Amino acid sequence: MPNLQIVLTESLVPHEEHDAQRSGPLMERIRQAGTWLNPPVVAPMGDGRYVVLDGANRFHCIRELGYPYILVQVVEYESEDVELDTWHHVVAGLSWFELLRRLRKLDGVRVVADTLLNARAALAQRKVAAYVVLQDGQAYTLATTADSLVERNLALRRIVDTYKRDATLNRINTDSLRTARAQYPGAVAIIVFPQYQPVEILVAARDSAYLPPGITRHVIHGRAMRLHYPLHAFAADERTIEEKNLDLQHWIQERSATKRIRYYAEATFLFDE
Repeated sequence: MPNLQIVLTESLVPHEEHDAQRSGPLMERIRQAGTWLNPPVVAPMGDGRYVVLDGANRFHCIRELGYPYILVQVVEYESEDVELDTWHHVVAGLSWFELLRRLRKLDGVRVVADTLLNARAALAQRKVAAYVVLQDGQAYTLATTADSLVERNLALRRIVDTYKRDATLNRINTDSLRTARAQYPGAVAIIVFPQYQPVEILVAARDSAYLPPGITRHVIHGRAMRLHYPLHAFAADERTIEEKNLDLQHWIQERSATKRIRYYAEATFLFDE
């Protein structure tokens, strides 16, 4: 069974910014539903806090709604149940030449046209912060002079800021614009980011050196989803956090006894998110 716990909302530390395009509508859905559907996945940081591996938008919504408690799934970051991968950004709703113009105006970011193969190699060696594949078929590397993780993540946030408010942002795991357009017909660019290590995520959370939204992809084996746990359980009331967790365990036991928990070992597509 997944390790589900109710913890203090203030004990959670994000490693990335929330996505305003997603969090706004999500907050309204949570408010209207009155139940908690998919708990964020968190890992202990060793100081009483938890880094949010997946669910930055849900965490942001609960915090903005004023709930002092939140239900999370706790995992061990270094276990085999957690895999860290990277999402790339598919950009639509903004012309590719306007995106390129904005990137070239960024201070401290050098934009260089290159072949896709060279761009991939430069990113793999961390010689560049990212690269972009545009509608003109050209790849452009995005290099910075940043040395520290704090400075590199700041540069990445500034890169993403050039399009995250005016364009539509989606996630994908390929740098093929042709493939992206099969799913997102209006796609004009793909921003490709590097592969990260868990220690970089932990340091980003500890130092508030947040990554842009929608870059890290944590694959959780044994993910708890579609709980429909009552939202009022996260409110401040006469119950202690220990009592709230005891109620949660009773709720899980009742669901298990009545065969209302189902485990899917195979990869699954959900069409009601």
